[in-house]
Order: sequence, then C-alpha cells, then structure tokens
Amino acid sequence: MFMALIASTMAAVVLLLWCYWLNANQRCLLWIAASFFIASVATFLLGGRGKMPDWLSIDAGVALLLFGISLTWAAMRVFNGRAVKPWVLLIGPVAWVIACRVPAFYDAAGLRVMIGSLMSAAYFAAAAWEIGSTKDGLRTRFAVAAILLLHAGFVLMRAPLILMDQPSQGVFSGVWFGIATLESAIFIQVIAFLMVSMIKERVESQLRAAALTDPLTGIGNRRAFFEASSAVVAHNARHSRSTATIVLDLDRFKDINDRFGHPVGDAVIQAFAATAKKRLRAADVIGRLGGEEFAVTLSETTSEQASLVAQQLNDAFVAAVKAMAVPGLRCSASAGVSSSPGTTVSLEDLLELADCALYEAKTLGGGKVCSDFSREGLKASAA
Repeated sequence: MFMALIASTMAAVVLLLWCYWLNANQRCLLWIAASFFIASVATFLLGGRGKMPDWLSIDAGVALLLFGISLTWAAMRVFNGRAVKPWVLLIGPVAWVIACRVPAFYDAAGLRVMIGSLMSAAYFAAAAWEIGSTKDGLRTRFAVAAILLLHAGFVLMRAPLILMDQPSQGVFSGVWFGIATLESAIFIQVIAFLMVSMIKERVESQLRAAALTDPLTGIGNRRAFFEASSAVVAHNARHSRSTATIVLDLDRFKDINDRFGHPVGDAVIQAFAATAKKRLRAADVIGRLGGEEFAVTLSETTSEQASLVAQQLNDAFVAAVKAMAVPGLRCSASAGVSSSPGTTVSLEDLLELADCALYEAKTLGGGKVCSDFSREGLKASAA
C-alpha cells in the first residue's frame, strides 16, 4: 500500500519536473515537485514502522511529511509571486519534533495521529486560502483551492476513523487507512494536473494580454480598442444609450521626433497615454490606433460631454509635456468627436465621423476639438 502511494507520487514528481524543464520560469512547479518528493520519502519512513527505529519512522517521518506538505503552501505563494516565509515551513516540523520529546505525547498513538492530522490539514487549508484568495480571472485557481480544502477536510476526518478502525495488526492495516491512502494518491495526481493546467491558463492569459497591449504606453492597442469598443457600442445600442467616440492626434509630432529625437517623442506619447488613463473613467475604453493617434470610447456620453472630455485631456496633456522640462518642447492634441444617440450605429461609423471632425480640428490649428455629431446624419448612416 505504501509502495503504491510512493510510486504514484513519484510519477507526479516526474511529470512536474518535466513541465518545469519546459517552463523554467514557472518555479512553483519545482516547489510542488519538491513537496511531493519529500512526502514520498516521509511515506517510506512511515511505512517502515516496526522495521526501523521509532525516532526514524515517527519523529523524522512525520516531521518530513509536515515539511513536504508545507511546501505545497509555498508553491501557491510562489505562483502568486509572493515571498515564502521560512518560519512557516518549519513551524510544523519543529513543533512535532519538540512534542515527540514529551513521553505522554510520544506514548499516545491516537494523540499523535490527531495532532499530525491537524497540522497537515492546517497547511492544506492555508494553501487553499493562498491560491483561492487572489482574483485574477484564472478559473483553475478555484478548482485547486477546492481540492486542497476537500483534502484538508478528509485529513481531519480520517484520523478518528482510522483510530476507530484500528485492527490488531496495527493502524496501517485497517480499511480506513486503505481508503485514506487511495484518497491521497488521487489527490496528488489531481493537484499535479491542476497545477499544470493553471500555469497553462495563466500563460495563455498573459499571451492574450500581450497581444492586446501597446508595448510603449501600456494601454490597449488597435485590436484591443476595436474589441472592447465594439462591445460597448453594441451594448449601449441594445439599451438605447448614447456612445461617444473621440479620435485624438498629437500635433506636429513628426517635428518633435525630428527636432528632439525619438526617445523624446516616445516620452511624449507615454505622457499622453498616462494623462488619459488618469483622466478617464474606469469603464471608458482607450487605445493607441498607431503612431501618434489615439481613440477613446465613452459610454452613456453625449457629444457635448465628450467634447468637454477631449478639451480636458488636451489641457492636461499640454501641462504634462511642459512638466517634462525639455527646453522648447511643446505639444498639444487635436480631437474629433462623434456620438450615437442610442441608435444602432457601428463603431466604424462613429470612427469615420470622428475622423472627419479630427480633420477639421487639424485645419484650425493645434489643440482644437471639433464635433461631427449629427443625429440625422447618424440615422441616415445607420439606415
């Protein structure tokens, strides 16, 4: 029974190490593999009860098992990008070794089983809390947390059952001990599978985020803007709510690049993006369409309100560029505004009208805001 559990656990260790070799930046795989490996060594020592000295099978065996289980908690911390506190890893094993020095504790097999089970369950519950308390949209997190909690509950429940079922041959030969061993083997395989799945899900999420993020500014790129804005426009149209779109273009940006160099030009673009993120609402959508051109989608906003937002963005941007303290550096943003009064109008229609308004704003000089909103024009376009 012990050897079957060890073989099953070592198979999971090999799988985790193989995945770590393929993804060396995912250190949590190494931690969980170490957890299972140490637990296997502990299982071997526990299985040698009666064939090896008690200090080795009881003292060292359980202490190693608690340390291995604590590494499961550490693996969840590492996955979350948090530091592992060594004292948390050692508190269980050290407490066990100290308790084993007390004759009243050491001579009471039932008490040892109960205390060991309680410590083990505490570590599993802590691991479940660690992985489940972080909200980042990874659905596998909750599966891992649920399995850890279920296992913690089973560890607590199995202790009295094993003791009640204790046969004449010893604790390790009872029916409930066999069931507990089978549950542990299943738990290890399931956790190994879920850890790999959770890492795969996060990598895919990171790749998708990278594909939708402008690397210079950190805001959404053209693709991200169109995806998010199309959803906003469609939602507002279904509920007869207005949607406004602003297209902004940094004035005389080519001259800035030619005169001050591309590093300064990049800093100017970053300054606009940072200013916009500070000024806009959380539900507003902003994206860099390319070069020095940006677009914003505002939900439940009229053309007049959007024009005011565009002017405020320009004023704040002008101040941000001035704060860069580059002698002779000045920059503003021209803006074109369009709005849908709750009619079925596509994002492309709004952008086309905003582009027309932007063209008019550029002809008037830098820092101007023009609106091409026309209720009749939009209705005709929608028709």
